Amino acid sequence: TPGGANRRQMPGPGGMGQPGAMHSPIAQSPSPMPQQMGGPGGPQQYNQGQMNQVSPHQGGPNANGTMMPQSSMNMPSGEPGKGYPNGAMQEGAQPEGAPGQPGATGDDVVVVGSSGTFSFDFLPHARAHCPKCPFQSIKERIGQEGGTGNEAYCPNCFCYVCDVKASECQGWLRVGHCHAHDKDPYWKALREFTRIELLSNSPLLPALGCDEAAQMEAHRWCVNALLAFHRYRDGDPGPGGLINHSFQHVTDVASSAMKAIVGHLSGPKGPRTTLAVLDGITSAIVINSWKPGQNQDAKHRWCKGTYAAFKAIIEQLEKYWVLAIVHTSTRSVPPQALALMAHRLKRMSKLAVKEVAGGTPQMAHVPLSHAVNACERGWTHPVVVAILEGQCTDLGQREAQTLQRARLHVLERAQRWKEAYHYAIFHGHVAKSLAYMVRAGRHADVLQMVVRQNALAGGGKCVPVCAELAACGQSDVAIRLAMYCAFGDYERDVAQEEQLVTNRTPYVQWLVEHVTQQLDATELQMRNQQGPVAAAVESARRDAEEWARQVSEDLPTHMMQPLAEAPLGSLYSPATYRVERLAALCAVAMPVLSLHCAKLLSRHGDHCGAASIVLVSGSRSDPSLITWALGELAPKLGMATFSGMLQQLRPENLSLEAQMSVASALLAGGEGAEAVRWATNANLTDAPETHDLPYAHFENTRVYRPCDLQPFMDWAESNGDTAGALLLGELQMWWEPSWNHLQALSRLCSQQKFGLRRQQLQSLALNDTRCRPEVRFEVLVREVMYTQATSILVSTARDNPQLAHQALKAGLEALGRNVIDQQGGIMDALWPWLEQLIQAGEGVDATMEWLASVMPQKVLPLYDGHVENCQKQCQQNVVNAATKAAMRSWLIRTRRMYHAAGQADKWDRRFAELTQTLRRKSSLSAVWADLGPGSVPETPNSQPAQGAPGQNRSGNNSTMNSVPASPAMPGTPRG
Repeated sequence: TPGGANRRQMPGPGGMGQPGAMHSPIAQSPSPMPQQMGGPGGPQQYNQGQMNQVSPHQGGPNANGTMMPQSSMNMPSGEPGKGYPNGAMQEGAQPEGAPGQPGATGDDVVVVGSSGTFSFDFLPHARAHCPKCPFQSIKERIGQEGGTGNEAYCPNCFCYVCDVKASECQGWLRVGHCHAHDKDPYWKALREFTRIELLSNSPLLPALGCDEAAQMEAHRWCVNALLAFHRYRDGDPGPGGLINHSFQHVTDVASSAMKAIVGHLSGPKGPRTTLAVLDGITSAIVINSWKPGQNQDAKHRWCKGTYAAFKAIIEQLEKYWVLAIVHTSTRSVPPQALALMAHRLKRMSKLAVKEVAGGTPQMAHVPLSHAVNACERGWTHPVVVAILEGQCTDLGQREAQTLQRARLHVLERAQRWKEAYHYAIFHGHVAKSLAYMVRAGRHADVLQMVVRQNALAGGGKCVPVCAELAACGQSDVAIRLAMYCAFGDYERDVAQEEQLVTNRTPYVQWLVEHVTQQLDATELQMRNQQGPVAAAVESARRDAEEWARQVSEDLPTHMMQPLAEAPLGSLYSPATYRVERLAALCAVAMPVLSLHCAKLLSRHGDHCGAASIVLVSGSRSDPSLITWALGELAPKLGMATFSGMLQQLRPENLSLEAQMSVASALLAGGEGAEAVRWATNANLTDAPETHDLPYAHFENTRVYRPCDLQPFMDWAESNGDTAGALLLGELQMWWEPSWNHLQALSRLCSQQKFGLRRQQLQSLALNDTRCRPEVRFEVLVREVMYTQATSILVSTARDNPQLAHQALKAGLEALGRNVIDQQGGIMDALWPWLEQLIQAGEGVDATMEWLASVMPQKVLPLYDGHVENCQKQCQQNVVNAATKAAMRSWLIRTRRMYHAAGQADKWDRRFAELTQTLRRKSSLSAVWADLGPGSVPETPNSQPAQGAPGQNRSGNNSTMNSVPASPAMPGTPRG
């Protein structure tokens, strides 16, 4: 008979999107299945034909009196992707079709045919297939008392969900079982929940002592997950008859369930309700499959990444299991319940293993095994007790990372700092153990442990410990710990400076933030004022430097002692003294961190503290630190702050770039005379002597380098130092001879001297191949030596075409429009060579774009000629791959020229004419498509485009709005 399984509590109609729907359980009495022919009342005799008793959900008559096929009502089988793919069934029950069950092929009888005339209404059938009472598929979840619709039933109607007679179903009206049928995923999920013991008859819920509300919530989340999997397998109808199978249904339900779990963990009901919800959602997940169903044709589209999503859900649920189990105690959850929970988790783990076994990448551990370990090793387990008391030395007893995080979280919330310290140190969480040591009140022991175990200090591991000490009111201990970790000599094996800076910077950053926030606004304003340094700051800086030099000799020993406060009667505050000690210790003990520390201090508003690092370092400062200080701090504090340091600096100890940076900073700070002196001395290095420079021959061997001394020349000239300006001009011509530098020298020297330098520059441009080609080109063009200028570029192109192209562009830009537009000028000499360059490739196109903006009347016809040649080849010959590549390349290059010349509209008309002329060359359609949307011409094999030729669909006259780059096509320029 139908209804052979024990009845369980049933969730109501709450589904996805209805997390608040709660319903009363439906108690069902056991109804054993008799192995006999006939209905629930016993054997029955038929007048016409004989047949065995048929389950109403395995097959039955429909409204027309014909037999319904088994597939229309049967529960999904144990195959993957159908209902419970892992074969999860009721314990002790057999799946449909097994011996002893309806539809079996063993001892029972199977209907194979019939004869005669008789009515089928005496056969048991589902309510939806009743031949007497019409059934209507609706979305209602509650029946109405005395209703004549789906609420009505005949004596042989059975409940689709409960698998009992409709007259015996306790949820027929109350929870809407009268509306249940096999076409609705919700009722299918509810029926699946009822038939599978793993889902509906969890022994864990009564063992936890869950009340009715907790049990119903667990059942609701279980049904929601089943419903999500049914929707995933059934799919969502899409356009064109496609069916999209989205795993998002499952992930949405899992995410909502996890939000509910988090709420219960911190709620008043505690871990019991959390464990109940976890039991419901996890059991529904593990009995289902992430794998695509049997429908693998083109009509069904199964989403990608379902294994990764399924695996992530299992992993996250396991974390919540562990956290909820660890949050329990023997008072809230008895040991018997934990043992039962471990057994149930092992059973669900076996089902999960089958699912994740076929995916890639594999899970790092057996699914749900960490939760099993949490059940088996509770807080009272001997090993756990030994670890918490610090008596366990067997590292093989270390627990999984998930379990470690959960236990430490619980210990932190309970403020059991001593046990947390023992647990963290046993599992290798040294930084955490130090923080727990601080919270346990053992402040003095932290620094001693770090000094003994230097590995604890590396990589910023102790930064949280410093913050913990400061939060506990132990600011002095926190500063000493950070100073040792930042400036201590404990990383002798680190040879690379960058790695050392990376390891120490977190401590420097914490120190800067900690000490600067103790400065009040008035004190900070006094420290950062421009002009002479305040006496209090100068005194604090001097005392801090003396302290730093004493401490740096044996930093670990001195850091064990409390930091001395400011001396009695001192002019500065303790906050100022802290900042100055930090700056001095950084400059003395760890100079490699000076620039980083100075930048951090300046970024936090204490420019004076940043300047202290530079001043304490003195002449030993790194050039980069000096140049940064003069560029960033001098404008804020004034150049007078660094005047003493600059007097101690020796230019010969600095690089040329550093010397010029100092000179630029001095000039910006108003110290023009000193800036001119620095700039002159820097450029006299390796140059002729001062008295020999005016008579030096420019063809002497030297290494050319960029040299821009014009700002210093202008200052010297404006302040009456003509000799100094002339010397700088000679140095500028010596290191970087050019036409512009010659013109700058012309206003400072005599005409005779200028003529000599001009003659030397002309000779250099003709003969010195080490000089930059663009300089030689410009000089020779200025001297109206066009043939020689062109030959220089041509010879350069033989060895380095790219350099020649760059030199041509730079030289033409330096000459300007007026020179280039001259009739019979340089362009007449260059043009034959340019024509060769254009035909050779697109390397010269950047120069030609600039030329197109100056002289489009010459550039555009040159490119148009190549396009016309391609057009003729296409008209006369068959278009092949080489022809299409050439056409595409020349079209893109020509378009660039038109746009550079500001004649985009003219190009659009030119392109439209071309496409119209070649409209019968259908093989060129790919070229038109590549050159922009809306530019496909009419061809015999294509539909005519709307509008006139050359007009795109949007109505614009432009047929080529954008030209995409074609990197795969050789010879195609980027554009």
